[in-house]
Amino acid sequence: MNCALLVIDMQRSLLDEGPWNSSIVLEKIQHLVTQARSTGAPIAFIKDRRVEPDQRLDSSLVPSEVDGVIDKSFCDSFLNTPLETWLNERAIHRLVVVGMQTDYCIDTTCRRAASLGFAVDLVEDAHTTFEHELLTAKQIVSHHNRVLRSLPAGEGSVRVINSIDVCFA
Repeated sequence: MNCALLVIDMQRSLLDEGPWNSSIVLEKIQHLVTQARSTGAPIAFIKDRRVEPDQRLDSSLVPSEVDGVIDKSFCDSFLNTPLETWLNERAIHRLVVVGMQTDYCIDTTCRRAASLGFAVDLVEDAHTTFEHELLTAKQIVSHHNRVLRSLPAGEGSVRVINSIDVCFA
């Protein structure tokens, strides 16, 4: 099964705001990028156009000439973007999803990808978000890992796995 890594919204301005556990999450993502590249798995870096003032990806996540860089304007990485076409052109059926924000772009993209028929692996220790007045960021991440841990969606699905269990082959 052809697999791709989706790195969502790991942009400088968002990271500068100090999301929960961001240095560990970034380290996990860097490792997964290296692992994907070593196996030849495609990588799509998804960037949110609404991020200000600095939309650039973190300097440790430099796309190569073969990686996709896809700009989006909504939480759903597929909505009004070429992502689905980019994946289909590469015959991708499984997605490994990492990045931020758990309760917005990660959740929405995972659910949409599954509804489009993709098998989605959400990496439980490689996504993050910000706390708010009702929940800590850790609670939000834990909640989404629990809710999405085994989500069927027709031909697609979402499952939650640890970064050490990711395999791009």
